[in-house]
Amino acid sequence: MFLTTGNCPIYFEKNGFDYLRNFLKELAADRQLFLVTDENCKKHCWPLLEQVFDKNQKPLLVTLPAGERYKTLESATLIWDSLMTAQAKRNSLIINLGGGVITDMGGFAASVFKRGIPFIHIPTSLLGMVDASIGGKTGIDFKAHKNMIGTFSYPEAVFIWDGFLETLEQGHRKSGMAEAYKHALIDNSGYWDFLKKGDLSFERIIFKSLEIKKKLADKDPKEKGERKKLNFGHTVAHSLEAYFLDKEEEIFHGNAVAAGIIVESFLSWKSGFLSLECLEEITGVIFRRFDPILFPTKDVEYLLSYMKQDKKNDKSGLNFTLLDCVGGAIINQRLDTSLVGEGLTYYASLV
Repeated sequence: MFLTTGNCPIYFEKNGFDYLRNFLKELAADRQLFLVTDENCKKHCWPLLEQVFDKNQKPLLVTLPAGERYKTLESATLIWDSLMTAQAKRNSLIINLGGGVITDMGGFAASVFKRGIPFIHIPTSLLGMVDASIGGKTGIDFKAHKNMIGTFSYPEAVFIWDGFLETLEQGHRKSGMAEAYKHALIDNSGYWDFLKKGDLSFERIIFKSLEIKKKLADKDPKEKGERKKLNFGHTVAHSLEAYFLDKEEEIFHGNAVAAGIIVESFLSWKSGFLSLECLEEITGVIFRRFDPILFPTKDVEYLLSYMKQDKKNDKSGLNFTLLDCVGGAIINQRLDTSLVGEGLTYYASLV
């Protein structure tokens, strides 16, 4: 079973990486292979994947420290150093094995090395499977700001095997669901109703979320219009992540997105787009399902300062995607910082 987005096939593995094995045999037989991963995935995921590679086709492993705080230019440089040392060619293939940090960073490193060498993604986290590995966005963080340096560059293929989810701690698995809730809220009320029931059928969730992201990314590959709907919840989420990165602390991306969904739903209501009934339903569902993000209300101004650096902004001010109903979103909504501060205070009052 597979989908295709941006000329990139997305394969859903069922029987021991059959699609990947065929891909390596048919399209990568004579290519240098590099596998970019982190310390956690090398320990827990690489042993599950290693048997796919023939003994004469083993990739060179490039292992990075695990965590968002290492999604940096320094880590990208480590990848480039490894490629240079091994004399990587322009037809070499990078295999990114990991969650959203690895697929973002490995894709970025590949997209600019020698003006671009091919890469594939094998996401190992739920967040990576439902969102991060799809759509052609790559990037690294810069000065604690999320994904400030990056490219649009599609992998040759994405291979999804939900068996990797068994290697995750419960916090990572639960966190990854936030992107699925976002997809439902911006596009499909029936999907929202399904997710509200709490039936964690990961196969169905992954496929449905990817259908939604594929549809929006295919319409708007460079995020000039419709694709901006996927930013719902993320202006606030990225400011929270930057705030904690600056404090040398890390929070789960999914928990930050969950907080962003609540705040930006509140902003949708205050802006007259979303009913109070919908706001209360969204707040109740999301707040029960995800760990809260704790920050003192005195730091709201700090969070707003991070938002002012958000790459989605323009000269008109803070640019948000908001909801006009469950299953519908509106883009390019410019909001005053005072209103956004009110939304952050609303969220803090729930914790």
